[in-house]
Amino acid sequence: MKNIKDIKTGFYLHFTEQMKIEGFMGFFYELFMTGSAYVVGGYFRDFLLSKSSRDVDIITDLSQNQLISLVNNANVNFNINRHGGLKISLTQIEIDIWTIDNNWAFKNNLVKLNENDILNSIAKGCFYNFDSLAINLHTFNYSIRYFSECLNKKELNILQENSIYKNLNPSIEANILRAIYLGKIYNLKYSPNTINYLFSKIGFIADKFNNPLERILTVREQYPKYSIIKENDILNLFFNLLEGQDSKQLKLDL
Repeated sequence: MKNIKDIKTGFYLHFTEQMKIEGFMGFFYELFMTGSAYVVGGYFRDFLLSKSSRDVDIITDLSQNQLISLVNNANVNFNINRHGGLKISLTQIEIDIWTIDNNWAFKNNLVKLNENDILNSIAKGCFYNFDSLAINLHTFNYSIRYFSECLNKKELNILQENSIYKNLNPSIEANILRAIYLGKIYNLKYSPNTINYLFSKIGFIADKFNNPLERILTVREQYPKYSIIKENDILNLFFNLLEGQDSKQLKLDL
């Protein structure tokens, strides 16, 4: 892993160069005049792992009206999804940007927003520890504690133990697919918290849709990067969850 100075300087150069190429850096200069913005998850992780990215997720402390006004002024193509997030299509990358107020974890008061430590609050709002990275685009201070723990332990964990937090997450099938994908690609075992979640949610899908395999395969088609997940991978998860309920950790043969 890069040292602190290399991460801050390197990411600053990486991000600003790409935004300047896209002609979109002016949007952030305008944003910084009234608020802050934070890159969350994969784009920052890909930088740390020296991988390329197709999209970037950003959270801002602007209001929704302020954000929409800034994006309109930037004269770019964008859509607003049903949860209030804005998807901005640039030439080589897509940006998904959310206000803190529209982030599901904060909106439902499932993660406490510490006004004096917004950066770490945002990191704690991520579902899996593998995705728990955040970096301030103005100061380039960052939080990678939980991601680092994931790599060091080789264990995928859901950050929050609270059952309400897990039950209100709207992306059940996507969370299951992501667990399979990360276990397969990064050779991660599953923590007890993750095992319990997967077991209960597969049961929920079975009750609702009768055939959980068919349902998860259907949702998989919405996520091109999960195309490497095969039917046997999903069945293997089902089998190991049923066989391993008494174990403290689950390691799948994917």
